[in-house]
Amino acid sequence: MKKNKKILKVFLLVGLLILFCVGSVFAAGDGRKIIKFRMTAGHPYAAAAWVKVLEDFYAPEVAKRVLEETDDYEVEFKGFYGGSLAKLGEVLESVESGIADIGIANNIFEQSKLELHNFSWWTPFSSSDLKQIINANTKVMDRISSFDKTFEKYNVKHLGRSFNMNPSFQMVTNFPIKTMKDLKGKKIAHGGSMIPWLKTLGAVGVQSTFSDAYSSIDTGVYQGWAMPLNVVKTFKVYEVAKYITIVDFGADISGYVCMNLDTWNSLPEEVQKIMDEVGYEYTEKLRLLVEEQVSGALDTMKEAGCEIYTLSAEERAIWAKTLADSNVAQFTAEKADEHGLPGTIVLQEYLKALEEEGYSWPYAR
Repeated sequence: MKKNKKILKVFLLVGLLILFCVGSVFAAGDGRKIIKFRMTAGHPYAAAAWVKVLEDFYAPEVAKRVLEETDDYEVEFKGFYGGSLAKLGEVLESVESGIADIGIANNIFEQSKLELHNFSWWTPFSSSDLKQIINANTKVMDRISSFDKTFEKYNVKHLGRSFNMNPSFQMVTNFPIKTMKDLKGKKIAHGGSMIPWLKTLGAVGVQSTFSDAYSSIDTGVYQGWAMPLNVVKTFKVYEVAKYITIVDFGADISGYVCMNLDTWNSLPEEVQKIMDEVGYEYTEKLRLLVEEQVSGALDTMKEAGCEIYTLSAEERAIWAKTLADSNVAQFTAEKADEHGLPGTIVLQEYLKALEEEGYSWPYAR
């Protein structure tokens, strides 16, 4: 009898865990079924625009439309951010396993699993126009099925071409940069994807996270970062790295809002449709917020006494040509080819898509 009771307790605990973790469904007082979702992201809500838009726009907008557009359902979201449920580099796995139902998978921290999804990082000095980058990425992912197949491999679904994006990357350092020679031997950090570029330009590339930037520069672990101005402001990196060099490496896609595929398949079609639709809108909301953040960032840094220098067109062309001549984009694409992915095809499609969007490169390709 005691043994049977123990077995019963185990089954009850497992059942409760499943209800807690995976897109749980409960009955509401008005007869609607309440579907509950757990959302996660490695970055903190207070510092990351993409987390703010997930929490403040995506979740409430889906909830509102489900109430307005369905008769039988209601949805609720609970967010766990800043490593409280999954750290950077762990989000995809947490959604894959069902620990979280929805998560922001940052491709630069998931390079082994989302290698192909990093393609906007393969081409140095691409467009700084976020609309061009978003449109080009959407075209490539719509044209090539490998992206969605990779998500399916890890038991996740990309919600409505929802993209995280970074505006153009600049250099924030504790030493001045006016020519490429100034980078030689300097330790410059990045999340990972841009490290081959930094090495080609003569720097020592160091993998790190935005959250570590302030303390690591302050303590001399490295001497600067390649990062967007809104991130420099958000993490107050300009307090320890007073030299801002406007390089315009280009904007990029840095993450995807993904959902556990089992949870997705369990949802009614009308709820799925809304979640996908709002996924597309999430991208546009985030773009507008990011552009707003960038517009005031330089003023903040000027007021803080930072030295701001814009790389000359001639010097920028030298950097761009150096990276082009090193074939860094083709090398990265061919590495993906070796792993059984259509890397070269994706690179070609991306270059084509950017040109379709009206982008002109700073050097002859």
